[in-house]
Order: sequence, then C-alpha cells, then structure tokens
Amino acid sequence: MPSNEFAIYSANIFTGDPKAPWAQAVGVKDGVIAFVGSDEEVKQAMGEAKSYDMKGRLVCPGLTDSHCHFISLGQSLMQVDMRNLTSLKACRERLKEAAAKAKPGQWVLGRNWNHHMWEEGREPVKADMDDLLPDNPAMMVRVCGHSQWVNSKALEACGITKDTPDPSGGKYERDENGEPTGLLREARRVIMSFVPKPSREELKEAALTAQKKALAGGLTRVHSYESLAEWDAFSELEKEGKLKIRVNHLIHTDDLMKAVERGIKPGMGSDRLWIGHIKHFADGSLGANTALLFEPYCDEPDNCGLPFLDQDELKERLAKAYEHGFGIAIHAIGDKAVYNCLEAIESARQKHPKDDRRDSIEHVQLCRPQDLERFIDMDIAASVQPVFIPTDWAVAESRWGADRCKNGYSWKTIMEKNIRIQFGSDSPVEPIEPIYGLQAAVLRQTTDLKPEGGWLPEQRLSLEQALTGFTRTPAWTARKEDVLGKIAPGAWADMTIFAKDLAQTPAEEWIGVDTEMTIIGGEVVYQK
Repeated sequence: MPSNEFAIYSANIFTGDPKAPWAQAVGVKDGVIAFVGSDEEVKQAMGEAKSYDMKGRLVCPGLTDSHCHFISLGQSLMQVDMRNLTSLKACRERLKEAAAKAKPGQWVLGRNWNHHMWEEGREPVKADMDDLLPDNPAMMVRVCGHSQWVNSKALEACGITKDTPDPSGGKYERDENGEPTGLLREARRVIMSFVPKPSREELKEAALTAQKKALAGGLTRVHSYESLAEWDAFSELEKEGKLKIRVNHLIHTDDLMKAVERGIKPGMGSDRLWIGHIKHFADGSLGANTALLFEPYCDEPDNCGLPFLDQDELKERLAKAYEHGFGIAIHAIGDKAVYNCLEAIESARQKHPKDDRRDSIEHVQLCRPQDLERFIDMDIAASVQPVFIPTDWAVAESRWGADRCKNGYSWKTIMEKNIRIQFGSDSPVEPIEPIYGLQAAVLRQTTDLKPEGGWLPEQRLSLEQALTGFTRTPAWTARKEDVLGKIAPGAWADMTIFAKDLAQTPAEEWIGVDTEMTIIGGEVVYQK
C-alpha cells in the first residue's frame, strides 16, 4: 500500500550515520527520506501526513543480504530439504517421500544434508540412496553447496565411471576398485549440466517464492549470485511489476562473454534490478575439506584443499572482467585462497588500472593477519556470513585447529582495521532471514547458545556494528551509497522494522523477534 507521504514516530531508529547513529522519527515523501529527527521535529515538518506509531520498535535502513543465491533459494523450498536432520536414516525418510511423488525417470533434487550432525558419523554414498530411487537420477547437495551425494542412476545419466577423470577443480570420491562412490566434491555444475534446465516461468515462480520469504524476514535488497537465465527471469518479473525486492545481480565468470555479446554492461538496469560484479571461485568449502589452506587439514594431513582454478587462469579471468568494465567478487574460504585472490586482483589491476574499484572477496573465513592489511591497501571489501558460526565453529576447530582458528571469522578485527565488511547468508546454504546473522554476529553461538560465552568471544560485535554490516558496505559495493544503506534525507525510503527494539531485547531472544514491517521505496511491501 504505497503512500506518497507518511511519517514514523516513537521508534528507536538506527540511521547508519556514524555522526548521528540514532533518531526517533522519520518522514517520507515520494519514496525518499525527507526528514529525520525527534518526534517533534518530524511532526512539525510532516504536518498531517499518514503516520505509524512504532511504540519503541527498532527501525533501521533496509537490510541487505550481500551474498545469496536468490532463485536457488526459491527452488530449494520446492525440493527435498534435509536441513537440521540428525541422521542419515532421517534423510532416507525424506528421500522415500520424494520417491513416492517422482515421475519415472525424473531427476530428484535436494540439499542441506550435513553429516557432521548425523548419528552415523560418516558421509553418504550411492548405496544409501539406490534402493529408494532405483529408476530416478538424484542429487542431494551438502549444506555448504560444495559436496554432492548422487545415486547410481545419476552417475549413469552423467556418464561418470571409474575411467572418468576428476572434473577441473573437483574430485569424484572412489572405492578401492576405483569406482565412484556417489560422493562428489565441487562437481555440482557437472551434474547440473545433465539436469533439464528449468523454464523461464519456473525460475520466476522460484524468485517469487524466495521474495515472499525475504520480505517477511525484513530484507529490502539482495546481492544474488546466479546466471544470465536468472537475470532474464528477474527482468520479466520487473516488467510485470511483480519484483518488489531490490536485486543486485552478480553473474558467474562462465557467463561473462555471453553477457558481453548480449550488450549487458555493469550497472545496467533500474533502481529495482541491476547488474553487479562477476563472480569467481578460488576454492571450495570447510565442510567438504576443499577450502584451500597453506597448511594441511588436521584430520587429513595430506590434504590442503582444492584450488578451483589454476592461479594463472584466475588472473586471466579477473583481467577479462576488468577489460569489460565489471567489478570482481571472488569466493575464497581458506587462507591460501584468500592470498591467491589478493595476488590475482593485484595482477589484474596492474593490467587494467582504474580508480574507485569496488571489489570483494567472499567468505574470508580464514585469513592471515598480513593478508588483512592488503584489504586495507587495496580497498577490497570482506563479504562474510555471520550466520555460518552456528554451523561452522566446531567443524572449523576440528579441521583447522584452535590456534589457526584465531585468524578465522575475525569480523571485529576487520571492522577495527576499517576494512569494508558486508554481511550475507549464502542462502540457501543458511537461512536468509537476517535476524539469524545479527544474532550470530553478536553472540557467536548456536541458536541453543553454544559454546558458552561465544566462540572466540573477543570477536563479538555490538548491535550497531552488526546492523552496519547489513547496510553500509553493501551500498558501497553496489555503488549506491548515496541512496542506500542509511536513513538520511535524500536516501531511498528502504527500511526494516522489527516487532521489538533489539537494543532492549537480550540477543539470546532475537530469533523469536518478527519483522513488523518492510518498506521499499516508501511502499510497505510486508506488514505483520
């Protein structure tokens, strides 16, 4: 229900302005913030405009998920979901339900299994699925997105045998006879190339499903890392007037030349939907033991992870993105991967010098102190996911060791060094609702409050710092810091309103706090 003019009163407003971070009231005119101040000041300016009495609730600049896969989230909500299942047996029950609904020969897809939670204490193999889905190819993606569990029918459909070489940057786990076990590392794109591609209408349906969830969670904008097919789906939804959330769409490096051929340029689009950076990969994940490290994994002394690309190829791809005017976002979880990214960005910038780059390294879960200094020197944003803490902390300590983890997930250190930092969820890897990320950033605990006192508690953030991670830097990387990421006169009227004031609510209770209202461009797009 859009309104040309309205005011919000009696709120606790986080403005995002370091010089004046808190206010009481805000006035909106024609989709733009017109006034910010006390109730009395805004009432004097807004007169008899429509008003909302917030009764002390927290209002903040519209929250941005700086790293998600938005349409993939919508698709995952319509697939087999194994999130938080505590046994392989429970996962098999979900597969049995899916098998009963599947048409003969139809691919069965799902995700979010996590063997670290399972009673069986092992990773799955094809035999764990074959009896349930003997005639349907199936792929279940691990919660991290970097390991895939497939059945024999899927291996057959993809032509993967004992003689098939490992994919570039990935690995097919094999038994003592060299036969693929059905557990794959970094091979999702290989499998998906054999899965029938969803239609435009199916992608649009998935986008709307994700949008409904995101708006209810208080998000006003997402940085979505997907392909040109998803861009086309978003574009149609915008033309149809159905796209409410703002989307900064980042495309995969493999789609770069296709985009160039189509005349797609950086920043192209509208105030609702625009093209962002080019996404690259430098390694895998913690959960799959494929994040690239300087020193081996504690539980696999011969394994330092997997580089997704040869370093020379990574440098070439970054230079190619710069050549066509695009910014860069690179997935890097391990400390060696982060170092490789910094080296590659420096090399590409030397070939294509330009002021005001807005590049980011995604995840930065483990980073040596000397490499953090290079983020400052090169003005690169660290794009991190606080919501990973509940899932990762115990695994990180067992795989990387407590000493190495002291350089991990170090968001407060990053902020104190004045490195640009932005927060996301990597959804559908983790829940897209930002309340989970806010709580994890402040407590550094699981939702059942473990470990006591928080993991590496010296890295805990304040509420103000956590809100900044969801607002200020995402606006900078999208080159929209003049109009987004703050509640200030002249900024777009994008706001997230919580049902309570989080500043007056114990962080341990935040997960139960709903979104009261989500406002985009002055339009109330969600109301409790």
